[in-house]
Amino acid sequence: MFRQLVAIDRSKLRWGLAALALVAIVVCVALEALTGVGFVQTSIAAVLVVLTGGKGTLGSRFAYMAIVTVFGGVLGFLAYVTAENAWAAALVLAVAAYLTGLAYGISRAAGSAGYLLLCWVLVVLIGQSRDEYPGATSVAFLIGGAIAMALVGIVALVTRGRAFPAPLEEPVANAGAGGKATFGSLVTSDLGIWNLVRAVLIVFAVVIGYSLTTDLDPYWAAIVLLIVFLPDLGKTMFKAIQRGVGTIVGVLTATGLIAAFDADPPMIVVMIIGAFGAVAFYSANYMIYAFFLTNAVLSYYWLAVDHEMSGPGIRIVDTLIGIALAIGGVAIVTLITKRRHAQIAAPHGGTGSTSSQQATSADD
Repeated sequence: MFRQLVAIDRSKLRWGLAALALVAIVVCVALEALTGVGFVQTSIAAVLVVLTGGKGTLGSRFAYMAIVTVFGGVLGFLAYVTAENAWAAALVLAVAAYLTGLAYGISRAAGSAGYLLLCWVLVVLIGQSRDEYPGATSVAFLIGGAIAMALVGIVALVTRGRAFPAPLEEPVANAGAGGKATFGSLVTSDLGIWNLVRAVLIVFAVVIGYSLTTDLDPYWAAIVLLIVFLPDLGKTMFKAIQRGVGTIVGVLTATGLIAAFDADPPMIVVMIIGAFGAVAFYSANYMIYAFFLTNAVLSYYWLAVDHEMSGPGIRIVDTLIGIALAIGGVAIVTLITKRRHAQIAAPHGGTGSTSSQQATSADD
């Protein structure tokens, strides 16, 4: 077990991507200083819509981008107006997680788009819970999506559509009549059950997070749950251990560094190293990623809130709560799906099968 925890998949180390991430952070900070956060958010939304546009004919690409823009705009608006109320924010995040999670049953491209939309909702909720985002945030995704579609249309006219030759991906799970995934088949599938249990647990995670702190990020437990909660119990347990160990060691390290240096320049260096390491090790070793991420977050908050430690103890508690909810949730999902498969198989005297647990998210 220990060897598995510390093993680094060197083929998945992303030094170049980590360097680009730092450049992107610097550019975003500079743009925010010059133009305001609303412009930056709109630009990010435009990039996300272009990235999630998929491939295919220009018409299918526009349709895909329009769906992403509408969903992102509606969910972003709801996140903006509900962030100050724990239960309302919890329901918005749960609905966003449920709908975007079901997207994995349509195609991998749709699932990736859903994951990015969920990240957008989380960012808006976190920023607004700290009362940092302006009103422009509520419509930033709609504006950004419209700009993205206009730019793609211009490029298509210039290139005469040659940029979009490949067909869209086929559905990866839960095909209904005609070989296509339907909403009903997704809801009643293993993927749908997994998503429903996860959504219910997200509500509890957010409400608990708000009860523990409103000054800090009340979504830490929910984020841990989203990342750790996988369809397989064994994978969930392993990732939970990785997250728990990485976070606890990260909290202890960041606390020690802040106590030792107590000055901006060295803590800025710690934050930069943390951000770089988190991106570089995300796919190579999740425990090391969690360690670097925790250092980056705690040093950032220390710099941002007048040199006050942002509740290291609460970070650990939130992490443990998210892990506990994930383990309990996947155990419930396992029991439900096993019973369901047994009921399906019983009339036929066979083992039966349904669409397998294809809810593997971008975090796995």
